[in-house]
Amino acid sequence: MHEMSIAQSIVDIVREEMARYDVKKLEVINLAVGKMSAVVPQHLSFCFSVLIDKTDLEGTRLNIREVPMNYRCQACGHGFEAEQVALACPACGEEAPRLEHGRELSVESIEVADLDAAPPPAQPAEDLGS
Repeated sequence: MHEMSIAQSIVDIVREEMARYDVKKLEVINLAVGKMSAVVPQHLSFCFSVLIDKTDLEGTRLNIREVPMNYRCQACGHGFEAEQVALACPACGEEAPRLEHGRELSVESIEVADLDAAPPPAQPAEDLGS
């Protein structure tokens, strides 16, 4: 399962950014994972949770945005999305359209916890007994 090494790389990248900006706590890590990246999102999430257990990153959520396979025909310019590998353009039939999206595997953003923010004011309980 190569997802463990990918999860470790994500942790390393995030820790570098945390050090760079003197961030102490994260809330969310947002990833883009292409359908053709050979990464199983559920396995990656599991591996990530194992790596951050009992660390300063514990509680950080991993949001994974799956990027569909998007192609563009080199002959007619038609762009299209496909669930499976496309061998031909559905518009003109030309073979070997170019895969433009679907191989991504990147940290898109990280969301920092605001530790200095005051907790929200307590809301009065609703009276359900009227």
